[in-house]
Amino acid sequence: MSGSCLRMVSLDTTGCLKGGKWRRIANSDFVEISLRDNEIFPPIEARKLAIERTEQYYKINKIRYDKKFQEADFKVDDLVMYEEFQYPNTRKLSPPYEGTYTVLRKCSDVLFEIDRHNALNKTSTELVHSVRLKHFHPSENFQLNYVQQNSLNKKNKKITKRNLLRNTEVTEFCLTRLFDEKE
Repeated sequence: MSGSCLRMVSLDTTGCLKGGKWRRIANSDFVEISLRDNEIFPPIEARKLAIERTEQYYKINKIRYDKKFQEADFKVDDLVMYEEFQYPNTRKLSPPYEGTYTVLRKCSDVLFEIDRHNALNKTSTELVHSVRLKHFHPSENFQLNYVQQNSLNKKNKKITKRNLLRNTEVTEFCLTRLFDEKE
């Protein structure tokens, strides 16, 4: 049996539950719910059965939710990015995250205080849910490559293969093998 088989369980005109189905619980166990197609239960039994099924669905939904849930692992003094709300009129290429902020205090399991200015309350800190935060990982060895450095110098310089290779550690042997050139 693949996935989960569902059939609607309906109430007939007397308010009794009728119908039946197989239901997959957790990963591999299949449980038969003891209603057959034309079997009718009185309202008291139908309510008991409804309570049992509600508890089963609660357990199944809890398992499904817990698979995807990730606990917020932000600590005090961590650098974080704040996710801006995307209003309908925002530009397509506007960055979704802003700043680098510091976590000042952990208020609860999912609520953190960061050093972002709150214009509404006119305070220097803001309480933010963990869903709106993302870890910031600064690159320690950030360097511009040769092409970017030359474009920032704003010189009208022709960039050739040889100029690109001068910046890297390339021996004369490699130059002659690659481009039939000598320094």
